[in-house]
Amino acid sequence: MKKVLAMLISMVFLLSACGKEEQTYTATAGKPVPEVKTVKMAVVGDIMVHDYQYNEAYDPATDTYNFMHNFQDAKKYFEGNDLVIGNLELTFGGTDRPYSSFPCFNTPDSFLDAVKDAGFNLLTTANNHSMDTGKAGVIRTLDKLDEYGIEHFGTYRSQKERDTIFYKEVNGITFAFLSYTYSTNGIPVPDDYLVNLLDADLMTADIREARQNADVVVVMPHMGNEYEEYPRDVFVEWADLMFEAGADIVLASHPHVLQKMEYRKVDHGNGEHDGFIIYSLGNFISSQTTPPRNASIILHLTVEQVAEEAPNVTEVSFVPIWTQFRNAADENYFVVRSVTERLSLSQAEKDAQIRPKDQKRLEEIHHETASFLLGREIPFSEMQEEYIFPKN
Repeated sequence: MKKVLAMLISMVFLLSACGKEEQTYTATAGKPVPEVKTVKMAVVGDIMVHDYQYNEAYDPATDTYNFMHNFQDAKKYFEGNDLVIGNLELTFGGTDRPYSSFPCFNTPDSFLDAVKDAGFNLLTTANNHSMDTGKAGVIRTLDKLDEYGIEHFGTYRSQKERDTIFYKEVNGITFAFLSYTYSTNGIPVPDDYLVNLLDADLMTADIREARQNADVVVVMPHMGNEYEEYPRDVFVEWADLMFEAGADIVLASHPHVLQKMEYRKVDHGNGEHDGFIIYSLGNFISSQTTPPRNASIILHLTVEQVAEEAPNVTEVSFVPIWTQFRNAADENYFVVRSVTERLSLSQAEKDAQIRPKDQKRLEEIHHETASFLLGREIPFSEMQEEYIFPKN
């Protein structure tokens, strides 16, 4: 009888349990474990193709351009990231006009093969070279990006496109992406919707609208003075305006050299949380080979959202990089390299791949990049492939 009673009680408990939604509890507190959503981003600066790069990529036997080697060393630092973002500072204007670089960039479509292969899936197109091949070039560039499956924001084909903020849900977190440029180098913009210009009223209205629908608002302004390593007050004020309007992350470009970065405490009515800014990402690839324009970083950001709390930028790290433009045989050869990886080679390997003066330059870049961004001397004994940026 006792056995039968015990079986009946067990069945009651089992049936009761089947009618309830399963919950996860911590081992210690007996409370439900809050859901944690995580998004990882890799971000780089200016993606440019100058004449030296065209000439090196050109194969006269086939009359084609092959850029595939440009990012083969760097692409591993993009793997495992949900978003791989850069500033596309050129246009794909097509073959109706000659290929060209500064002052007006018209790049072979095949460069997109290398960009896509590297892992880029999101590009800002608002910069001072957006109008280099006119309205037709703006539209054709967007069409080519669509063809390659690379998403974009900052330039548009219509007023409706411009007024539709770019949202992207990643791992349950909704991001909004906006970008603006200070100028189009004096080239007229025949229709206002083609390029987002850095206008306080326009930008503030866009950010506030994005804030209503997004968990994280990312703004990528094209601003700053070229080749200056510290942002002037006016650009700090522009960044402050972006944060006040509702931005969580600001990723700026245009100076072609690195500028400082910092965490920012922000509160947009959903609780104080950690935001982030870098005032200039520098060059990712270009033919600007003189120091410090040939040194930059691959920036890694981790965004986490716990339950319904405001998302935080929980970790920032960076990989110092260098654009090699000539190989050990002193031939043009454009490849984005990890500084630490090259410095860690044996001397024989260095000599086989890198000119002696570039070996010296790599040591300088390590100091310029790591010590500058971390705010302290980083001796070679502490050299790392990737550095964690500390929260102060």
